[in-house]
Amino acid sequence: EGHDVQIADAVQAYLQADIQGDACWVSLPREAWPRNADWSSFRRPVVRLKKALYGHPDAGTYWEKHCDEQVRKAGFEPLHEAWPSVYYNKASQMMLVVYVDDFKLAGPRAELKGTWESLKKYVRMEPPTPLGLYLGCVQACSQETLASGHEVRVITYDMEKHLDQTVQKYLEIA
Repeated sequence: EGHDVQIADAVQAYLQADIQGDACWVSLPREAWPRNADWSSFRRPVVRLKKALYGHPDAGTYWEKHCDEQVRKAGFEPLHEAWPSVYYNKASQMMLVVYVDDFKLAGPRAELKGTWESLKKYVRMEPPTPLGLYLGCVQACSQETLASGHEVRVITYDMEKHLDQTVQKYLEIA
């Protein structure tokens, strides 16, 4: 009682992380050329890649490292080495699960807003929402009464739509 769960997505997650290691150069498609520059003499201009652009073989690793550093700045510590994407903040008593760019925060309802604000100082995110679609699974909260008469909070994980899509794809292929 008094606890809640919310979810939020990082905005263009990989682009929040700097690229590391050897210099990487990318060819710019014409629609990405600066509008205020005369590049008419160039056939295939290249620019140095500075952010972990999606598609780069190490982009996920750079984002993961960046995200871990930022989440720690917001007061979170890894829960256990066997669960590297699960964090806990002792001060707010909030648990955070990060899967790529999807964040799920749970704990005392009174701490949710402040904890999201703390995270947003370090990670650009969309506004948090109640449980909904998270990792392809529709999650919903409800209250139910047990046979004993006790009220309990239930979180339902519904993968039916995802399963239907998977079966349809299989049928198309098969």
